[in-house]
Amino acid sequence: MIVRKILSKILKEIDSAEILFLLGTRQVGKTTLSKLIAQESHFDNVYFFDFEDKEYRGLFDSVSVKKLEQIFKLEAIDVGQKNLIIFDEIQLLDDPSNMLKLIYDHFKMLKIIATGSSSLQIKAKFSDSLAGRKRVYKIEPLDFDEFLLFKKEEKLLRLRKMFKEEKDKLSMVPIVKSQTTRFLELFEEYLVYGGYPEVVLLESREDKIVKLDSIASSYIQKDIKDLANIENIDACNRLIQYLSINIGNMINLSSISTAIGLSLPTVKKYINLLQDTFIVDELRPFYKNKNKEISKNGKMFFKDIGVRNLQIKNFNTLSYRTDVGELYENYVFNQLDSQNILSSLYMYRTQSKTEIDFVKIKESIASLYEVKSGSNHKIPKAIVEFEKRYSDAFLQIDKYVVNRDILDVKLGVLFVPAFLL
Repeated sequence: MIVRKILSKILKEIDSAEILFLLGTRQVGKTTLSKLIAQESHFDNVYFFDFEDKEYRGLFDSVSVKKLEQIFKLEAIDVGQKNLIIFDEIQLLDDPSNMLKLIYDHFKMLKIIATGSSSLQIKAKFSDSLAGRKRVYKIEPLDFDEFLLFKKEEKLLRLRKMFKEEKDKLSMVPIVKSQTTRFLELFEEYLVYGGYPEVVLLESREDKIVKLDSIASSYIQKDIKDLANIENIDACNRLIQYLSINIGNMINLSSISTAIGLSLPTVKKYINLLQDTFIVDELRPFYKNKNKEISKNGKMFFKDIGVRNLQIKNFNTLSYRTDVGELYENYVFNQLDSQNILSSLYMYRTQSKTEIDFVKIKESIASLYEVKSGSNHKIPKAIVEFEKRYSDAFLQIDKYVVNRDILDVKLGVLFVPAFLL
């Protein structure tokens, strides 16, 4: 099994008393990751319960302390010893919150890892009784580093690490140029087929597309139709396709409502569903006035670009596409979107429609990112305007133009190839 980045972070918490939750879409690798955690941990005994299995669901539903004691005895689990228990797809239980609370409170030697594919179900079924008893990790599709690891491109991985650690970026121009052709080949594959682990490991174009279709079908059938109890699947599909066509564009809910023939409340409900099941995410606008930030329209991006391309049925190479800029922008969004609670990601747009694709705020530092899919050497006017307007608001403003293959520094702006971001 190939190691994911988040593994080391989770292993640091393995001895904590908290229940560890791994949340993410189906087939994003949660089950594999949970087994890898078990393999790398110090627990001698590991027990795995898959709640896709009706027998296990029936066993663990409506439990009491007495019933849990009986279940553990039946499964030969010694509750007086340190054991690791993995509950897979825990949202399928009727009352998972109560079960986990009872285990946490009465079986102190048992360490619990739980996976779930729908935060919508988690919100509905998990009460505040688990407050302070759990730690949640969001499992995403592979980022570009992990994609390269799965492709066994160790040299390119080392180069990306070297670039991030090197203060004098321009000193790396010759070595970056030597690897640019291979980087671009792999980067194009990533932009076309995305980062679902099983998709990445498949070789042929046809196999990748079939697997993506299987992932999407499973999501629509199990998460949307069954878990969220949505009957109008066709309407939800129309919304997904609308968002696929309009990645990187300003989203107006009223316009969506009109375009796909759904009421405004239903559009809001379905978009929340897509976010809660980790298919799309929203980029909110940056404003100095925080009240405006909540009220203004943002943009929607897909957490996996391959799933987005499936919706528009376009797996052409970049040279035959008209949406390369949107693919680059979606990629940068996913690279910058962080679980770090100290940082926030925004878009920036003035009334005169001057725009910066991404503004990342971390404490007192603002990082500006303009995204271009070509070989770009021009400093965007919006970056200059932002720096003038907000120079007193931040201790430091870093400026980047993410582009196809240019590595350069010009008037304090770092031009960086997207494959090095």
